Amino acid sequence: CARPDCTLRPGELLSLSVPTMSGAAVAPDLEDDEVDDLSEFQNDSAVQDALSKGIDLRQYAQEVEGALRQVERESIQDYIKESEGLAGLHTQIRQCDTVLDSMESMLRGFQTDLASISAQIKYLQDESLSMNVKLRNRKSAESQISGFIQQIVVPPDLINAICESDVNEAYLEYVIELNKKVTFSKLDSTAMTSACSDISPELEKLRHKSVQKIRDFLLQRMNSLKKKMTNIQIIQQSVLLKYKGLYKFLQEHASEVAAEVKEAYTTTMSAIYLRHVKGYLADLMRLRIESATKGDLLGNEEWGVGSYFATKPATARGDGAYKLGERAAVLSAVHEAPLIPAVLQQAGTMVHYEAVFRSVSTLLMDAVGSEHDFIVEFFGTDEVFDNIFGKAIFHCMENLEQLLIGSWDAVGCLLLLQLNHEQREIMSARQMPLLSSFFQRAQVLVWSRFKVVMEAHLQSLVAFVPPKVAPDVHPHFVARRYAELVASFRLLRPPSVEAMLTTILRALRTEVERLLQERLARLHSSRKQQAAFLINNYELIVSTLAERGARGEDSVHFEQLLDSIKSVFVEEQLNVDYGRMIAYVKQTEPLVMQQGGDASRVDLGTMEHLLRSFHDTWKQGIESIHRDVVKSFPNLQVGMDVLKQVLTQMLLYYTRFLDIVKETYPGGPPFAQYMLSIPTLMNEIKNFSRNF
Repeated sequence: CARPDCTLRPGELLSLSVPTMSGAAVAPDLEDDEVDDLSEFQNDSAVQDALSKGIDLRQYAQEVEGALRQVERESIQDYIKESEGLAGLHTQIRQCDTVLDSMESMLRGFQTDLASISAQIKYLQDESLSMNVKLRNRKSAESQISGFIQQIVVPPDLINAICESDVNEAYLEYVIELNKKVTFSKLDSTAMTSACSDISPELEKLRHKSVQKIRDFLLQRMNSLKKKMTNIQIIQQSVLLKYKGLYKFLQEHASEVAAEVKEAYTTTMSAIYLRHVKGYLADLMRLRIESATKGDLLGNEEWGVGSYFATKPATARGDGAYKLGERAAVLSAVHEAPLIPAVLQQAGTMVHYEAVFRSVSTLLMDAVGSEHDFIVEFFGTDEVFDNIFGKAIFHCMENLEQLLIGSWDAVGCLLLLQLNHEQREIMSARQMPLLSSFFQRAQVLVWSRFKVVMEAHLQSLVAFVPPKVAPDVHPHFVARRYAELVASFRLLRPPSVEAMLTTILRALRTEVERLLQERLARLHSSRKQQAAFLINNYELIVSTLAERGARGEDSVHFEQLLDSIKSVFVEEQLNVDYGRMIAYVKQTEPLVMQQGGDASRVDLGTMEHLLRSFHDTWKQGIESIHRDVVKSFPNLQVGMDVLKQVLTQMLLYYTRFLDIVKETYPGGPPFAQYMLSIPTLMNEIKNFSRNF
């Protein structure tokens, strides 16, 4: 600063320029670190304070340096004063180092000892694991050896029990134990041992002994089934099934003996069932009613018809051969127990063959179900079923076949087919299709015979020889038989043969219709009698089917024929008394009532004559019609219906006749006094209808 009073302000220290050599002061060369020191001092609060006060820095630096030297001298004195304490502290530090060295040596010793202990522990662990493995192996070996010994060694008690004890429930337990030992000895792993070689002969002796005792025991029990009055199911359930384990032992260790026992049981039961079925069938067959014979074919002559002194043939069974009646009750009894011959005999009850078949089949079904359950549980298979029941079933089939050969009972055949179907359904519901071949064979036999019988019925109709003398107009026995037979068929209709049965019924209907129309009706000389004959027969067929609840295709067909033939009879009956009037109406009506007609051609004389005649004889005419109808139709209801139709048609013809008269004489005919009023005629017709 050029001024004598100049002082440096803060921040100007570094900005001082150093005068050059030419007259100003030369600034000394400063190192970089010195410059940094200056910068640091510049930021120092003391330096800044000194600078702010304008203090000379050189002087200030000297003062500071002096102060530092004074502090240094004082510090040295403090060190000298504390020298003893520092020496003691040094000694203590050395002692501590010694103690720490000793502790370090001790800890190193501990570390070495711990390492040794760890090695020992690891050794002990390895030894423990090894001992555990050995222990497990020894226990396993002990268990296997113990089990082997228990299974291979035969205790004396077992030997005594097998050889000396009677066969009972306790003996079964001994056999089970022996079975385990024999089975064990036959294992490949066991057979290789010397112990097995030693014990096998003894086991074989025990096996042979037990097989012999079991065989004798089972054969004895099976022979007890042969005794009369023996309840087979009780012996099977309470005796044989209790010892089924004995038979299983025979199967496993004596197959030939097991086969012998099975054959003995099969033979025994086959004979028992055959004996029972034979006896049961024989008892029922003695109570059987013969429902129909060859003399009961539709076209065979009815007894008492051919001659006044004719008697009923020994073989004919009458209408019972065609009616279903109470025989249908056998179908509702399909789930009931079999009939008991002794009870029937005591009550004096006779039965049809279908009841016999139902009872025998039910007996077989029950026996088959019970026996099948037993043989499957005892023998483990049902392969012996056919051998057990084969003879009994064959006998039933033989009985059925022999009966069918001489049977002419078509209704009975259909009942058998329906029973056969329902019983097959019962066995199917029980999930036991064991008698399927029996039912199938029965259906084939019965249906074959049914076709033969129906063919014979058809042939009897074809071969029917009408009598030389015309029969009366009453219903013919063929129509009555046919109606009852068809009603029975319609009520039964077994599902298995329904389609084929429909075909047979159509053929039968055709032959009956042909017989009535072409051969029997034509025996009558007049069309009126022919019509009356057909009406009576058709009405009998229709009413019978309706009464039996058997309406169907046949009843509809004959109803149509009946309506048609009634119209024929009405016309023929009116032609007897009013033929001229009817002919006149038919001839004259087109001339008068239709446009373009020639009224001049009307025969007025005949008109008056017919009107006078009707007026004089109409009551007698109605009475005559009434007598003819009563004579022609023994059935009152039929007679009433026909009479109503005849009188109604007569009224219509007379009404048409009056219309012709009125049309011809618009102002009234000169013979009007002979015109009978319609109400008068209708009133008389009503009186006759009510009093028929």
